[in-house]
Amino acid sequence: METPDRPLVSAVVITRDRPAKLEGALASLREQTYPHLELVVVDGSESSVEPLVRRCAGDRPVTYRRDEGEGPGAARNVGIRAASGEFVAFLDDDDRWLPEKAERQVAAFEPGVAAVYTGQFAVRDGERVGGRTPSLSGDVTEELLRGAACGPTSTVMARRTAVDAAGGFDEALPIWEDREWYVRLSKRGEFRPVREELVRRGFGEYDQLTDDFEAARDVAYPRFLETHRGLAAEYGPGCERALVASLSRKLGATAMENGRYGEARRWLARSLRHEPERGRTWLYLALSLGGSPVWKGVRRVRRAYESLADRRTASPTSRERAAGRAGDDRND
Repeated sequence: METPDRPLVSAVVITRDRPAKLEGALASLREQTYPHLELVVVDGSESSVEPLVRRCAGDRPVTYRRDEGEGPGAARNVGIRAASGEFVAFLDDDDRWLPEKAERQVAAFEPGVAAVYTGQFAVRDGERVGGRTPSLSGDVTEELLRGAACGPTSTVMARRTAVDAAGGFDEALPIWEDREWYVRLSKRGEFRPVREELVRRGFGEYDQLTDDFEAARDVAYPRFLETHRGLAAEYGPGCERALVASLSRKLGATAMENGRYGEARRWLARSLRHEPERGRTWLYLALSLGGSPVWKGVRRVRRAYESLADRRTASPTSRERAAGRAGDDRND
């Protein structure tokens, strides 16, 4: 199936008890303009969805695996082991690829590039909100350690040799497993952005995992630091401080999302001790003093602003319309 100019891409789809959403995700893969794409579906549902997968795959080759339900990182590792492509990409069942995503990413790979990722946008209640254009490029390890954002796994395609060298997702991490993996992957080659918004994100189970404050505080935070603090120190004390500050800020924001405002203030204060010049952290700290009414108000204003900005600056493209057909908004 592989040819020199058309390498095989393995699309690893993880799903759990959401057949309607999975059907939309598979439809977005079936409509990809890139011809050499295999589907690897990892199913953690109580009842097997293999018949649905086979029916929705179209003429794309498909591999189906069951998952024991140990979390999204473990599910993706099952998919990586089953994948046979030169490139591996990921798709959560509530996200959608726009038709040109795989083709644009493969074209962006050059020697020395380990991963290519795209822009994204979201749909809430049938309305487009919050587009994001990627900017990280090149040797991004230090930037990732300092807290720079890459993108959700559904936007990422990685070279298989780089994945094998970096290792899979850390299955001991209940959350932040994508961010930790990007750091290891970045040591194996450059990151390259495709600046178009080629992934439509949903709001579902895997997003909600990031709201688990206790899992972040008790497991992810100490394990992330244990794994990468030494690497950050190699870039200098400023990078090490920035790593601690960024993780503490993220933990503080997660605490606010869960209504833990006292905890939020404690972690945001820790972040400021390591990086006092960060304006966003001061803003979060000020918001945490207002408690639930202030935080909920800010979120409402932010969502309204994002929706208005999108309506003013972005009209639906043919790719977005195709993604909407593939996703079937009624299922979201």
